[in-house]
Amino acid sequence: MARTAAFGLTLASLILFSSLAPAAPPPAGVPSAAARVLAAIKAADHEQLAVSEEDGRFLRVLAVSSGATRALEIGGANGYSAIWIALGLRQTGGRLTTIEYDAARAKSAAENIRQAGLADLVTVVAGDAFAEIPRLAGDVDFVFLDAWKRDYKRFFDLILPRLRARGLLLAHNVVNKQGEMADFLAAIDRNPAVTTAIVQPGAEGMSISVKVK
Repeated sequence: MARTAAFGLTLASLILFSSLAPAAPPPAGVPSAAARVLAAIKAADHEQLAVSEEDGRFLRVLAVSSGATRALEIGGANGYSAIWIALGLRQTGGRLTTIEYDAARAKSAAENIRQAGLADLVTVVAGDAFAEIPRLAGDVDFVFLDAWKRDYKRFFDLILPRLRARGLLLAHNVVNKQGEMADFLAAIDRNPAVTTAIVQPGAEGMSISVKVK
């Protein structure tokens, strides 16, 4: 999510907060540094800004299977999903730009990504994505949207011309918050430029749209 006011969570503060709750087991099949950061973020994620581990794993698989090289995340929060995407991009030789509206969260995301050993693959941008996206050079082939839900349709219109043919546009919370994005859901269903499926790796639901025209 991109616009909910909250403090930033660095790895050090995440470890402190996690001592107040049962420790989450580190994700399996993940490099140890990244696994520690992912577990710490989830343990301290009282506002539930991060995607589920199932969604994170799904993002990683899609990044790899699609051969993504130029990825964009809109709504980076504290870096949880960016870490999962970057783990996939490590295997494709790709890079990720993640944009987070809240400056404190963007700062903590950058630190968490650094602690996870993925800073060479990820650029964290603090700011309004509507202003920052037009400043990005070139096109993209993998987009993950997890920002203010009522803005999804505007982001779709902004991103689609920049999305490569056969590129993927994924959007989070399309099941549990579908009432907040009816115009977006209609667009990805009816626009002939994309083919879309809705899946639920986790409870929130995710749309997968591939650009076919």
